[in-house]
Amino acid sequence: MSTQVDLSVHARRRNLQRLGDEVFDVLIVGGGITGAGIARDAALRGLRVALVERTDFAAGTSSRSSKLIHGGLRYLQQGDVGLVRESANERYVVRRLAPHLAQPVPMLFPLANRREYAKLSVGMWTFDRLAGVSDGERHRFVTAEAALELEPRLDASELYGAAIHYEYVTDDARLVTEVVKSAAGLGAVVANHLEVVRFIIEDGKVSGVEASDRLEDAELRIHGRVVINAAGPWVDRVRLLSESDGKPRLRLTKGVHVGVPSERLGLSGIVVMNARDKRAVFAIPRGEVTYLGTTDTDYEGIDDYPRVSWEDVEYLLDAVNRTLVLDAPLSGDDVINAWAGLRPLLQQEGKNPTELSRQDEVMVNGAGLVSIAGGKLTTFRRMAERVMDQVCAKLVESGVALPPPVALSDEHVLSGGHTGRDLAGFVDYLASRVREVKRSAIERLVRLYGSNALVIIDLMERDPDKARPFTHLSMLSAAEVEYNVKHEMAMTVCDVLERRTRLLLWDVGCGLAEAEKTGEVMADLLGWDDARRESEVERYRSLVETMKEPVGGSDSTGDLSASAAHG
Repeated sequence: MSTQVDLSVHARRRNLQRLGDEVFDVLIVGGGITGAGIARDAALRGLRVALVERTDFAAGTSSRSSKLIHGGLRYLQQGDVGLVRESANERYVVRRLAPHLAQPVPMLFPLANRREYAKLSVGMWTFDRLAGVSDGERHRFVTAEAALELEPRLDASELYGAAIHYEYVTDDARLVTEVVKSAAGLGAVVANHLEVVRFIIEDGKVSGVEASDRLEDAELRIHGRVVINAAGPWVDRVRLLSESDGKPRLRLTKGVHVGVPSERLGLSGIVVMNARDKRAVFAIPRGEVTYLGTTDTDYEGIDDYPRVSWEDVEYLLDAVNRTLVLDAPLSGDDVINAWAGLRPLLQQEGKNPTELSRQDEVMVNGAGLVSIAGGKLTTFRRMAERVMDQVCAKLVESGVALPPPVALSDEHVLSGGHTGRDLAGFVDYLASRVREVKRSAIERLVRLYGSNALVIIDLMERDPDKARPFTHLSMLSAAEVEYNVKHEMAMTVCDVLERRTRLLLWDVGCGLAEAEKTGEVMADLLGWDDARRESEVERYRSLVETMKEPVGGSDSTGDLSASAAHG
């Protein structure tokens, strides 16, 4: 079982002191999956590592992906064989490092005719060969009758058959959190809610950053021999702090997802549908909520919560209505939430958003700032290795003697990853410890926290009051919130409900019923007064409203409802 890392408010304050006092080999700006992966890789190499994040770990794109560890089947269409091979291999690595965050699931592709069958057959056969797919996860084709047995709500009128292809489902924000915790366990000094406002330039070279603590209203200077800009969609904004005459390199594209009640669709697994422009759209059941995604359009500007338009929502709902026969077509009234992530892709003239390469690229400017753009959630570990290979070369050139590595990145299990492959058996063990807690609640804890769910169960055993759910329909308890605060550096109600427990996305009520109790528990743990507690809860409620009401509202609902499933 992994050793628990202290990432409490007290640890954060100690970390801030260390950030101001020490000189680090590597200083990383950005706490998404890219920055977290680099911090872990650098710490595995025995280096002195610091990571700072402007808001919260995974607060940007890394909590708003399609939550799939993609093999990269669709990249075969672009001829990017190298990316497909790397992505496919990394699926198995992530599963080995964190079994609870990489579960293989079948995806069903309805086929309308033999031509679609032939085209997909070639792609899937090629993928299985490139990826070295095991016998149990190889693609297969089924008849229309068999497809309807699997998913009875498929429109049978134009169904030739279906293909079944395996991908791995993850939880992006949880993956980031576990990678950050792993880096911290290896000695990295991490802090969220710490915003870089300018670079320290000495002799024309970047030697550190000046940062503002957004929680304590304080500023500090942090020094690093190499500074890495891993700010995701904010890479250009951060990079241009050190380049007064620099030009933007990124082209941001927006990926929108929409959550609807699972009972409205009645799907048993993932279904891949064709949107009206022939792009593939997923419907992915996640407990009470099934989410639909995604779009791929250019996005101007940059926002913490990118704008979701009614057109974005309608595009995804329409794909469902074209594929499934429902009691009534989906409309805006069915939308539980809608969210968007921005892809930090490199500009490529003459290409539309779906054609842009997802390959990562490292940029080093004249001041020595290392910036990374592009990349995918799936390949975070390999991205980190490539970045750190270059950084280590820079350190050696500057006269730094590299220490011996601590462990290999493809072998060192992530925080929470000590469950083994038998997740059901691990759930059985935990259920035997706290019989008063519903098995479904324990299954949820294991999906989110892996082997670290044992720490939450220990809290429940020691104090049964902390095991009681906040409401009769809720699975959230004081024990879970306490774990988030003490071991995951959750500093706000949004940190807990949006990114640690994921209630914002996977609860039909978006966690509103739990917000007040969450605020009370956090107030006790963090010493908030009533005004702070109330403002935290209100901030979360405002966020939920933002995610429930896309730009333009649902006044177009009637038009969508009238655009019948097959029109």
